[in-house]
Amino acid sequence: MKAFVKFILSACMLSLLLLLFAFCSKNEEIETDNSNNDTTNTEDTISFDDKEVLIAYFSRANYVPEGTDGVSGATNKAGNTQTVAYYIEQQIGGDIFEIIPERNYPVSHSDCSAIAQQEVKDNARPALVSHVENMEKYSIVFVGFPIWVYREPMAVLTFLNEYDFKGKTVIPFCTSMAVGIEQSMDDFRNTIPDADIKQGLRLGYTLSGDWKAEIDNWLNELEDK
Repeated sequence: MKAFVKFILSACMLSLLLLLFAFCSKNEEIETDNSNNDTTNTEDTISFDDKEVLIAYFSRANYVPEGTDGVSGATNKAGNTQTVAYYIEQQIGGDIFEIIPERNYPVSHSDCSAIAQQEVKDNARPALVSHVENMEKYSIVFVGFPIWVYREPMAVLTFLNEYDFKGKTVIPFCTSMAVGIEQSMDDFRNTIPDADIKQGLRLGYTLSGDWKAEIDNWLNELEDK
């Protein structure tokens, strides 16, 4: 009888130890998962300190007569995409670069719109006259543009195709009358899949309201300040 009782007690102790071991193992897995999540969130942020930054922008207003309209929801106030680019440079430093196409787009809104739409239809890559001589030195590249025909001008894709963005952080920004930046974000991901593309910023084409605060908040979110 004593032997039977001793056997029962031993079995109970073994069961208790197994349950305790399983509980501890489960807690360890949860803590490990949380640790991985924290690491991922940290990697989503960036720092502009001690980094080589390029701020590239396309602005039709710089090579058509002042005061002419842009294309189908595009910038139509002279220099606003350029204004945003220079404000970013004032806040974080870096080098400014203008993406300039070889062709001059017509002054007429309807004529220019027709060309822009045809370029999208043809998936064209308009030739550029400006080129970055030392792209390899930059680890962070901002790319700014107006929205044309619901997306970035095709000359911006020429710029993206021209260089190796593997391992670089690319940050789009745009000015637009009504259209968002979502289509352009998809285009960037498809065109330079090896780049680390951060969430872009869309600003109204008139740069009305406190647009500088919008940029400041966006930059702080990128750095997780």
